[in-house]
Formats: sequence, structure tokens, C-alpha cells
Amino acid sequence: MKTAAFFDLDKTILARSSSFAFARPFYKGGLIGRSDVIRSAYAQFVYLASGADHDQMESMRTYMSKLVTGWDVDKVKQIVAETLDEIVDPMVYEEAIKLIEDHKARGHAVIIISSSGTDVVEPIGQRLGVDIAIGTQVAVEDGHYTGE
Repeated sequence: MKTAAFFDLDKTILARSSSFAFARPFYKGGLIGRSDVIRSAYAQFVYLASGADHDQMESMRTYMSKLVTGWDVDKVKQIVAETLDEIVDPMVYEEAIKLIEDHKARGHAVIIISSSGTDVVEPIGQRLGVDIAIGTQVAVEDGHYTGE
């Protein structure tokens, strides 16, 4: 049986929430408005300052589900791909990279898990060289997120 190392993505590998990290590129890409950027910045501040309990996480999940409803999946993937290096690289904890590399060198499967959407989590996982990246799967219909 192969040994596996599991890492939470947000505030373990990344210094910020991966969901909120792309707020500015999504704004520039026309996916969110100014008020959404402000709300995301505030939520990020609260998250960094004190973490989030179950109720706060559930509230944010509901908000994010409504926010992404109708977004074009290909546009999201394009924005994430085009901005991945500039957004993610400065947020990655150096110690996390060393731990990932150490586990991979020992032949362990490295798995990251996040409540952020798979279209954000999987590219980050590929960038970090992990074996598996698991995020929240948002339902898609006709190339657009349904919010479910």
C-alpha cells in the first residue's frame, strides 16, 4: 500500500484563500463587479485574521455558489491559466514546497484538498507538482456554472 500525504490548500500551502486569490483577475475579466471585489477582500481579511468557523464557511460557500452562477467555464479556466504564476507563486509557503518535495522524494502520493472549485484547485495542484488536487465540483450546464 502506498503512503499518501494530504495537505489543505488554503492557509497551509497558500498564505491566502485560493477562492479569493483570483478576485482581481476575475474582475478584470468581467466576471465579478466592484462590490464583489470589496466583499472578497473583506472576507479574505477576516479569514486571514481569525480563520473561519463552520457557519462562516457555509455562508461563504453559499455566496460563492451564487456568485459563479452563469460564469463561462472556459473563461474561468483561461483567466486562471493566464494569471496562475503571478497570483499563486507569491502566496506559496516555502516550507510547504519543501514538504511536498520531501514526500514526493520518498515515493509518497501528495494530495491537496480545498473547498475552492476544481477549476482553480487543479491548476494550482499541477503547478505545485502534486499527484491529486481535489476541489469542490460545481455543476456545469451548457458550458456555464449552475451554482450547484
